[in-house]
Amino acid sequence: MVYKQQNISHNTFRRVFSESVDSGELKWHKDQHDRIVFVESGKGWKLQMDEELPQDLQEGQKYFIPKETYHRVIKGTGDLKISIIENNGKYRIPKPVMIEMKKGIMYGRKSKNVNTFTQSLIEKGYVTKEDMKVLKEFFDGKMKSISLNENFKGKPEQHKEYVEWLSHGGDVGYKWLIQKLV
Repeated sequence: MVYKQQNISHNTFRRVFSESVDSGELKWHKDQHDRIVFVESGKGWKLQMDEELPQDLQEGQKYFIPKETYHRVIKGTGDLKISIIENNGKYRIPKPVMIEMKKGIMYGRKSKNVNTFTQSLIEKGYVTKEDMKVLKEFFDGKMKSISLNENFKGKPEQHKEYVEWLSHGGDVGYKWLIQKLV
């Protein structure tokens, strides 16, 4: 194997290229997604992009590799340790949004009306552009913030629109979604 990989999250991973790797194994290739590469350590290693001269990989520096662009790593001395953030079209759901979604699911369970779409987002912990479109369609259909009707104080699970609003992320989810889609 050319490198060892440790997955950190759905779009972040760490790779270690061993000093003992055969230079012939470091081949030209292209990736399906844009990547930002952060060099943690390594001496004399280089990055060569298609039709460009090799550039030194400097510890503590970031390098952008556009998707579908041929590139290769050129061997140096010692191990090369890098972190890669891949723009794979997935976005981590922020904790405040996740809290609202979980609250909506909890209320939905009490009224036996669980939003399976939201349940799947909670389990994954991230959303795709397609998921964001579904959420935006929901929010666009509401066009105003849903607040708990006084008649439902103490029993919010009975307020169907409020439960739906929360399960989609509530007010914080709407604000986050608008920021991401701009």
